[in-house]
Amino acid sequence: MSATVLIVEDAPESLEMISTFLEENGMRTVRAASGAELKARLQSVQPDIILLDVNLPDADGIALARQLRLGASFGLIFVTARDSDEDVLAGLDAGGDDYVTKPINPRTLLARIRSVLRRAREPVITFDGWILDVVRRELFRPTGQLVELTAGEFNILVALASRPQEPLSRDFLLDVISNRDPREISSHTVDNLIARLRKKMTHEGLLPPIATVRGVGYALMPTPPR
Repeated sequence: MSATVLIVEDAPESLEMISTFLEENGMRTVRAASGAELKARLQSVQPDIILLDVNLPDADGIALARQLRLGASFGLIFVTARDSDEDVLAGLDAGGDDYVTKPINPRTLLARIRSVLRRAREPVITFDGWILDVVRRELFRPTGQLVELTAGEFNILVALASRPQEPLSRDFLLDVISNRDPREISSHTVDNLIARLRKKMTHEGLLPPIATVRGVGYALMPTPPR
């Protein structure tokens, strides 16, 4: 799966390591070491995906992603040492498709990149009258109304909708949104995103089709009318 990857990383050794590994695996890479260089590269390059460090010398990566609306135009993976639940949610809310914590495992990072690219190429998914457009990253109610979702909410819903009525564990869903050390980031991240999804998908008699499976996690299930 070929793609152009814009790597925004201020540590020269990390930038070199990531770029070399991705190129060895068929990716084209473009490098930037600061927020200013990121903006300059985007004037001439249209990457398929951006790997964005959060702690840049001239900007906060999450704030920069929100300001430039990077997640609306490109695949976006935050790569950072900041690994709390709050940081993960902030990154996903800023439009990130994924959140990978340092130290970086190159093979894991490559798998994350391929996962984001695959999700961008999947067809429309329908369930219970809902329409989930994976390419345009949009969710529509059975009434036709658009539901605004963050990247984290959207990615979890895609995972559930891709395997309907199959219970998915919190650990699996957390893997969908973030590479993490389970000792440092808890499954409460998933619970928070599910709660937000349910709230957004409850409207005018519509019940959210996300069921809690005791002792396992969550599943997308048909919902009876009220």
